[in-house]
Amino acid sequence: MAISILEHRAAFTSKVVGEFKEVIPVRAGFTDLFPSETTPSYYVDIMVKRGSKNIAVDVKRFTDGDKTKFSISQEKKFLPPHYKLDYDYTRSDIYLSSAALGVTNSASANKAMAIKALEAVVENKDSIIIAIRKQQADVLQTGVVSIKNGDNIDYKRRSASMVDIGAGNYWTTTTNRPKDDIQAGLKFLRNTGRSSGGTVNMFMRGEDYLSMMETDQMKEIANFRRIENIEIGMPQFSELSGMTFQGRVAGVDRVVNVYTYDETYDDENGDEQYFLTLGNVVMIPSDFKGKTIFGALPAEVMSTVAGVTEMVPGIVEADFLLRGYSDRRTLSSTLELTSSPLVVPFTIDKIYTMKIS
Repeated sequence: MAISILEHRAAFTSKVVGEFKEVIPVRAGFTDLFPSETTPSYYVDIMVKRGSKNIAVDVKRFTDGDKTKFSISQEKKFLPPHYKLDYDYTRSDIYLSSAALGVTNSASANKAMAIKALEAVVENKDSIIIAIRKQQADVLQTGVVSIKNGDNIDYKRRSASMVDIGAGNYWTTTTNRPKDDIQAGLKFLRNTGRSSGGTVNMFMRGEDYLSMMETDQMKEIANFRRIENIEIGMPQFSELSGMTFQGRVAGVDRVVNVYTYDETYDDENGDEQYFLTLGNVVMIPSDFKGKTIFGALPAEVMSTVAGVTEMVPGIVEADFLLRGYSDRRTLSSTLELTSSPLVVPFTIDKIYTMKIS
């Protein structure tokens, strides 16, 4: 028996929602540093911890102990940015032509519409993932998550963790000394960040890497034949992360893995932008802790009130939520994708950023 266009639209929307799968073709970037977690609340409770190196002082037995003060962490509640992207599949060329010809029950027409709808939803999801990647890169460079509709979230990084080494010391001049600047970063991560990790990952743009390797100091280190202080080989590009492993440099007490990162995205004006700003070098020890936390999402949930069961507004704990709905007044059907992610650096002092050009 034939069904109406409205009935077909509802059935088709349900099918697309059911077939939606998590596909993340966007390269991962810094994602490994910020594993995902969901929360059942709209708000995210954040505990940012700073290291402590206070020494204990001995006291006489059977006397009062020293009163310690615990003020090395900050607990705050933030509302993550909210993303909502809609796809009205009834306005697509495939749907309109199929409806006009009365072939919306055709298997081939339905398959074409399903493919088109899923492609659109995945593209919308990619856009949100790109926004998350930008949050991650921004936190590592400035400590601030910039939000267009709401208050920016500032994690209050120490000024000593974001250093401009000065124009006279920029790596674009071959007589300057990148390894000395790297060692200063290692010292901050060890003494202020209280890092105990044996390795530190260093990220920079490709141009900055070439400038570093052209300095006299790095050439001199590379020319040591019997002392292995540097191990630079053929670039190893990761299709998954979009980063290229260039090699290792020895610090006084840590090994520094060197990566270049030149991935881009298109901003809201369609202009190409880099996730990592030229001239910024970011150093992260292996014991850094961070997360990408997804706040709960508004949704319709089934509820029984006074013996009546109906759909009411509610919230769902999820990283992404895809739902379909129809409007009989406008004869439109929408696939709505929502997400509320917030990137959180818990060990805030285990990030060191240098401006080197």
